Amino acid sequence: MKTSKPSSWTFCVAASITIAVALSVQLAGQTAAVQPSGGSGGSGTQWSLQVERIDPGNLNLAHSFQVAIYENLLEELNKTRQFKQVFRERDSNAGGIPDLLILKTMVVKYTPGSETQRAVTTVSGATKLMVRSQLITRDGKIVFDRTVQGNVRFFGSNLRATHNLARNIAKVIKQSNVATVRASYRDTQTPTLNAAGTQ
Repeated sequence: MKTSKPSSWTFCVAASITIAVALSVQLAGQTAAVQPSGGSGGSGTQWSLQVERIDPGNLNLAHSFQVAIYENLLEELNKTRQFKQVFRERDSNAGGIPDLLILKTMVVKYTPGSETQRAVTTVSGATKLMVRSQLITRDGKIVFDRTVQGNVRFFGSNLRATHNLARNIAKVIKQSNVATVRASYRDTQTPTLNAAGTQ
């Protein structure tokens, strides 16, 4: 009889372990079933983006500034990871993308500023850029329309303002959630920016 106590104790421990394992497997299966497929809780379609060249509007904005804004914008938009793909203007690969937004950016205000003045004083010499950015679907519906600024007030080159501007545009687009939410498009009451810088 003395030998039966260890045997029954061993049997109880083994049974407890078996039950615990079975329960953990069952719970894991239930958890896996609850999680959405695709690794994302959102049900919206993620857009791709094509970035058009910067439209200087009626302002005498140096070509180097236009190029700097454009290149910085491509870099900052890629950093947000909000879009499936970010295409340059006239990229043939964007032709067959069904969920494509087009980003138009027109400069509406520009103050050149002075690097020399900024080095001497903090109250003058700021370089300021203001642009109007629109995200437009293939069929011309506007899903995003904002005015964004980018400045360099203290030390740094004038071109630093283009980096700040691009970062601000990317930030505002990310906060708007247009990249992941396929919302009902608003009416195109707001005029679309065209290549000539007019509405």
